[in-house]
Amino acid sequence: MDIASLFSHEALFPLHLKHPTTEAPLGIVFNLRSASSDEVKKIVRKHLDERTERSQRGKLVKGDTLIKHEVEKVAASIASWDWGGNSYKGEAPEYSLKKAAEILEAEDWIYAQVSEATNNLANFSTGSAKD
Repeated sequence: MDIASLFSHEALFPLHLKHPTTEAPLGIVFNLRSASSDEVKKIVRKHLDERTERSQRGKLVKGDTLIKHEVEKVAASIASWDWGGNSYKGEAPEYSLKKAAEILEAEDWIYAQVSEATNNLANFSTGSAKD
């Protein structure tokens, strides 16, 4: 068995968002990349470079910055979304990394669902991942 073929970090996993208290399906689907995907790693490297530069200048990284970086990392795992006729603040948001980060920062329950799914390797095993 070739263990390199067990996971496809570039495959997409469809996360069907659930209501935060009832867990009823909302009809919203986020197509997620693995936390190990190239797109997510690109954001992580950018953040590490920024922290290194600040550190070299003798500046501390504040907690707000670390939280922002974590939100951006999770947002980078979202490849696309389908709001299924639902809206966010009166509109059907068009996908962008900036918009994804904005929503994840404001809606902890969405952040939690996306973060859990993107970090679950089983979602990206070659038997369960959706290319």
